[in-house]
Amino acid sequence: MEIFCLIQVRNEERFLSGFLHHIAPYVDGIVALDDGSTDSTVDILRAEPKVVSILSERRPGPPHANEVSNRHRMILEAARLDATWVLCADADERFEERFLRRVHAEAEKGESRDQPVRFVRIVNLWDSPEHYRADGRCGPRWTARMFKIPRTITRRAPLLHQPWFPPELDKARRGYMPATLYHLKMIERGDREARHRKFTAVDPDRRHQSVGYDHLIDETGLTLKPVLPFRRFADLPASMHAPPLLPRAAISGDRADPDFAHRFRLEAGNRAGVRTESRQERSQLHGFDFEAIFVDVQARQR
Repeated sequence: MEIFCLIQVRNEERFLSGFLHHIAPYVDGIVALDDGSTDSTVDILRAEPKVVSILSERRPGPPHANEVSNRHRMILEAARLDATWVLCADADERFEERFLRRVHAEAEKGESRDQPVRFVRIVNLWDSPEHYRADGRCGPRWTARMFKIPRTITRRAPLLHQPWFPPELDKARRGYMPATLYHLKMIERGDREARHRKFTAVDPDRRHQSVGYDHLIDETGLTLKPVLPFRRFADLPASMHAPPLLPRAAISGDRADPDFAHRFRLEAGNRAGVRTESRQERSQLHGFDFEAIFVDVQARQR
């Protein structure tokens, strides 16, 4: 059973290295679609061995203008590459590590229970990577980010905020997994304001979301909760989010160079300009409250 990650990107060099770092060890391949990036986003994708295909969209338009067709293309590409299940996320999102370690088991559970659409709980990290917002429209909600690729794949109507999975699965059984997906681009006030400006400009008449987007910056009733130790997520330290100094892989059109994976599965010491630390050594884990951990350990020893 092959599980692929799908990711659509546009100028995501700030978050993309950390995303690939946290997801690559747990999936069988990554299909990416670059929607007109002008920074080093494509170079970062090309440097990751698990990226098996990079699609490209060059039609002009504001952010999210081609979102539905882009997702449709990625699902088709994953199906072409023999993926069975897909896991969907954005560059500024991180799945909790405990979920990623069991992602293949979750796919098997979806098969055995006839639940081809599976949900995780997404939360907005707020003011720090250690806390998420728990109130109002910015609070936790369920989102379908894992699904089995159906036999036929049709495209949805071009509207924003639609589910990732194709219409063939609209009436399929759902599964709700004990898993959290963390949204990083709501941590800083500046990012929240930029997100508000973007969606207000893209959807000024609230045609795609009738409630509008003011909740993205409204802190009325703000309630924050800590990320629990056992729901931590892995990320690169902020200082390591710069594009890596790796050679460019020859990926063109809608498929990867067949020698891509072989050529880039080299020992770290053989890569020019690359440090030799393991992924685990480079990781930064978020969600530990050491004081609470020590209290719990002491209580268990009594």
